[in-house]
Amino acid sequence: MTRPDWLIVGSDARFSKAAEHLRKKGFIVLHDARDRWDSKTDALLLEEKPVRVVLPIHPPEGTPAPGVLNQAERLFAGRLDAAWEKAAETAEKLPRLYLQEERFIWENASLTAEGFLAMFYESGGGPVAGSQWVVAGYGRVGKTTARLMRAMGAEVSVLARSPSQTAEALTEGFGTLDFDGAGMPENSWNLVNTIPAQWLDPDGPFDPAGIYDLASAPGCLKPGAVHEYYRLLPALPGRLFPDEAARVLSEALCRMDS
Repeated sequence: MTRPDWLIVGSDARFSKAAEHLRKKGFIVLHDARDRWDSKTDALLLEEKPVRVVLPIHPPEGTPAPGVLNQAERLFAGRLDAAWEKAAETAEKLPRLYLQEERFIWENASLTAEGFLAMFYESGGGPVAGSQWVVAGYGRVGKTTARLMRAMGAEVSVLARSPSQTAEALTEGFGTLDFDGAGMPENSWNLVNTIPAQWLDPDGPFDPAGIYDLASAPGCLKPGAVHEYYRLLPALPGRLFPDEAARVLSEALCRMDS
């Protein structure tokens, strides 16, 4: 029996499409369309012995039984939690994290920014041109979102966590805010959050008309905080552009495998 080249785990549509992309490159690919690892996954790995295992962006619920992960030669993942780090270490696997692959990060950020605008328009948010926005966070997704919205005619300010990011935003011509609320727009404004932390209290100095959270769950609201117009929008590339997101992922996996 021919040994499969890849086992891809994950329910996000981009993972099934990524399997198709890799098959077109001539690879033998298995896909387990679930976000959990259990005895069924163990049995699949023990029976098929794929060369490479790809985990979803967020580590699946559950971990392999002892000795199971040793059947694969390479492990790819978005990020790992403590349980999966221990499983990888026990199996003597050095995980290759595609969320740390620079080209993947930027291409995924571009799809995320476009996906946010698509969701905003679809929800009846109105035109972006002439509106006021604050983008919280100035990493790749924050930068890409701020630049795209400004290109669409929005007035964009940046709330960054570090002095270097604030300085970078200023050099690109964006207004900047402080976490104490200094520099806040005077008129009605919306917030796009890209900071992966629960930092926002709507009863504090920030009172946006709407909050669009592009960070992963649990989002940016502090525990117990609520906002009438809060939307958590994770994994937009896989939800809105699965084919393109799959191409970006499959190409990143191949680059990291070389």
